[in-house]
Amino acid sequence: MPHVTGSVSTNPFAMFAPHPVGVTFEGQEAGEEILLLLRPHIITLVVPTLETIFLILVPALIFPVLSLINVDLGDLLTPSQLFLLTVFWYLFVFGYAFYRFIFWYFSVYLLTNERIVDFDFRGILHKEISYAKLGQIEDISPKMIGFFGTFFNYGNIYIQTAGTKPEFEFDKVAKPDDVAQEISEQVRLEEGEAPGAIA
Repeated sequence: MPHVTGSVSTNPFAMFAPHPVGVTFEGQEAGEEILLLLRPHIITLVVPTLETIFLILVPALIFPVLSLINVDLGDLLTPSQLFLLTVFWYLFVFGYAFYRFIFWYFSVYLLTNERIVDFDFRGILHKEISYAKLGQIEDISPKMIGFFGTFFNYGNIYIQTAGTKPEFEFDKVAKPDDVAQEISEQVRLEEGEAPGAIA
């Protein structure tokens, strides 16, 4: 594996970003460096995208369906009411698509030179942050997920720790074997440091 040491990522939407430029996080310590930023694989956005396309097409599909059962919305609603209904529908669709994108964008996993950090985005006003020092990591197990996981090279990484959160799961991330290897390498480097030292 090419270690992330020499690589730099400037893509703000990257799902696998070594040394992401301009990225910091809440609680980052002095001298702590982000080595790797991960998001769920972009393939996980395919289903929400298809759902959004279907929702966009619903107004165009609903009129033929209603005509089959002899229902004419023009008889039930005025043109202005139909217009407002359509506007509210597309605002809902936009909100849904935006939420799914934000959920993907802000659900990130970080590997630093001191710890792993798991940001779980639960909603616009709710997030959960968990972390474990590299020295607390006891086991790292990457796992591919079926045909698509193998084909697109993504999977889960299960990390056992001796910290307050005993198990971390990096869900559907790209290059799980490479990520697991990099975490193992950083754990090895941390164990070789003097206590409290920052590489």
